[in-house]
Amino acid sequence: MTVDLRAGAVVLSLVEALSTVPDPRSPRGVRHGVLAALLIGACAVLAGARSFVAVAEYAHDAGQAVLEMLGVGVVVPHESMIRRVLQQVDAPALEAALQVWALAQLDAQIPDAGTPAREQRRVWALDGKTVRGEGGRQGDVPARRPGRRAPQPAHERDGGPVA
Repeated sequence: MTVDLRAGAVVLSLVEALSTVPDPRSPRGVRHGVLAALLIGACAVLAGARSFVAVAEYAHDAGQAVLEMLGVGVVVPHESMIRRVLQQVDAPALEAALQVWALAQLDAQIPDAGTPAREQRRVWALDGKTVRGEGGRQGDVPARRPGRRAPQPAHERDGGPVA
């Protein structure tokens, strides 16, 4: 943990947050823990990886110093191990760990003295597909079918403002 200078606040590291995610595998024969797979995956995605193969290539090319910092050790994990762990990990536990970490990062930020109050507020971004009504679970937002146009507001459809 790193200590912030203001009021003794403690900033949670990503490693500490992800260490709370349980390992979905049986402990027998585990060479690399779930934390190592999650950290490799996070670093690889931040570096531009877009597939499990690219994550494994990142792990192979990262170098021993980076792998030791991530807690991997001498043997680089194989793509199949990374893929299986990332596919089997408890998604709600991972989401909760990332939420705790992100909120701790936001709470630790000190705004500049000249920053207006309206720019200091928290803003939650939504996926554009959710906003447009595409996709989603049954009962949430009606999914659009391919080839159909989104419904237009009345004022755009009729050519004028709605009275």
